[in-house]
Amino acid sequence: MRKWRCVVAATLIPWGSSAQAAWYRADSKHFIIYADESAQDLTAFATRLERFDRAVRFLREMDDPPVGDGNRLTVFVLPSVGAVQKLHGYGDRYVEGFYTPRASGSLAFVPRSTGPNLPGTLSADTIFFHEYSHHLMFQAIDKPLPPWVVEGFAEFMSTVRFEKNGDIGIGLPAYHRAGGLALANSLPLQTMLSGDYVKLSPEQRESLYARGWLLVHYLTFEKSRTGQLDRYASLLAKGMPGLDAARAAFGDLKQLDHELNVYVNRNQLSYVKLNGAKFPAGDIQVQQLSEGASKVIMLRAQSKRGVSAQTAEPLAVQVRAVETRFPGDELVELTLAEAELNAGHHDASEGAADRALKANPKDPKALVIKGRSVLARARAGTGNQRREAFEEARQLFIAANKLDTEDPEPLMLFFTSFGEEGVKPTANAIAALHYASDLAPQDTGLRMNSAFEYLAEGEPAEAKRALIPVAYDPHGRELTQIARSIIDKIDAGDAQAALSTARAGAVSRGGSTPN
Repeated sequence: MRKWRCVVAATLIPWGSSAQAAWYRADSKHFIIYADESAQDLTAFATRLERFDRAVRFLREMDDPPVGDGNRLTVFVLPSVGAVQKLHGYGDRYVEGFYTPRASGSLAFVPRSTGPNLPGTLSADTIFFHEYSHHLMFQAIDKPLPPWVVEGFAEFMSTVRFEKNGDIGIGLPAYHRAGGLALANSLPLQTMLSGDYVKLSPEQRESLYARGWLLVHYLTFEKSRTGQLDRYASLLAKGMPGLDAARAAFGDLKQLDHELNVYVNRNQLSYVKLNGAKFPAGDIQVQQLSEGASKVIMLRAQSKRGVSAQTAEPLAVQVRAVETRFPGDELVELTLAEAELNAGHHDASEGAADRALKANPKDPKALVIKGRSVLARARAGTGNQRREAFEEARQLFIAANKLDTEDPEPLMLFFTSFGEEGVKPTANAIAALHYASDLAPQDTGLRMNSAFEYLAEGEPAEAKRALIPVAYDPHGRELTQIARSIIDKIDAGDAQAALSTARAGAVSRGGSTPN
């Protein structure tokens, strides 16, 4: 875990007290945002996102490398929480915003508003900043971090406040977690620090977010505990079990628990105030979408979210209807190309991609979707026709890469095309995979494949580096357990067993699935 900068300007804040616009697109260094908002409101939103990004990078001493168009975070601002929940699916009425990390383009879906901005409630900005903190953390994670740290850090950052004088406040009280703090007795501190969350109840999981925030906040601002969080992460990196690392770094855990209970009942808590003049938003371009793009944008959000065998064809039908009215519109054709491909119509997908390229010959995403369509044709082909189609697809991915060298998707697809053809990847393809993984460290499937290749190449240290974000992804589930098992074998000096575990875990050499 990267160390926090020492910021002198810490102040106090009370804790114990209690017409639909046209669709626009905003482009900034790190974001592409679609919103049914006024240009002014969207500019203000994009400004907050960029300034937040810069502030977090400053505090965590993170680099800010060049970002290609294909590797910016795409944010869909949906009309309501209900729209977010409908798009999310899975019957989760508690979801108010979500984030999906992908090498094909990471996505965030947030509501325009969550309702009245009352004390103790989640705001749309809080939801977004929590999820984007995960996005940033996994760009720079270099040590294993248990879920209480990962979620606690995201909560710590999510309460950012943009002061009227331009300053940025970081680490304000997480009022929206008051309920979880009231459930503190349901999650003993030792259980949280153990890292064993298999049997946690829903109430305990809620408390994990709340107590994770509280402990991160306390360790950040309590001077007597300076450096303890970094020491804890370092001990975990050396393979020390969670509770042992906690005792070595934090001392008597009963005493720590007592101090936390005292801390949370303070009337005031510290937070970091940063000089806003040092964190400008940079260039932000806002433009109104064409009529066709405005008609298709919600369908595009559904397509990007992902479709099933049952929903792919109905969605394609809807996009076709829009394209009939607005033929040749770049975003409409691009959306149709993806919808047709997902519905299994690769010839129609290729045709739509060609129309998108006619509208804009330098659209790398149109080249990528055409390449994916050609790959689908290659899978169905035989003999020379099959081989030629795979080569055609690779040339399209190479062309897309030349237009946007920092987009991980064409690099990933170039690598996976060899596995799909059933031939050994070239050294150049493997190098493309590793670079794609570094560009999109949040894509756990991609990192697993990169780690697999590193193990096959006899580079276990690089494999471990690739696996760390996977092994400590709080939402990784089975993939997380596989990654941890591989790391354990690498730490034990048995790279061959690590490679066997990767194979037994059914790690696909095909990479993550683009969508």
